[in-house]
Amino acid sequence: MSEQSSKASRLYLTCMAAYWFIFGLITTFYPRLMDLFQSEEGVNSKTIFSDHVWFHGGLDIIALCLVLFALSKEAVTTAVLRAVALAALMPTIAIGYSLVATPFWNPLFYVAGAGCFAFVVWGFMLAAKSANSSSQK
Repeated sequence: MSEQSSKASRLYLTCMAAYWFIFGLITTFYPRLMDLFQSEEGVNSKTIFSDHVWFHGGLDIIALCLVLFALSKEAVTTAVLRAVALAALMPTIAIGYSLVATPFWNPLFYVAGAGCFAFVVWGFMLAAKSANSSSQK
């Protein structure tokens, strides 16, 4: 991997970790802020258990961020970049499904989904660039 693509991968992994880290902190420590993304029906459907689920989800997000931050300090392969891009695809799919199939989310949730999808595109673009530079050697 070239020095330039290594810097690009480092930036990608750090930005993704920072983006999700914010959501992880919010869902872990202040889940009420997620009401911004919910419809009135979603907000009214909350229970004590909902906050418990947000807490667990937030810790899962933070755990992933720790892995991303660690990866950002290492030379990563094309396969790792593809795997990270696929990991970014999972919340994109979940957000899209939630918006279409449930009444609990408002259109602001599209912004979070678009942010996740941007990391999908960026990751696959970096992986393609990395694969091309590796094949030219």
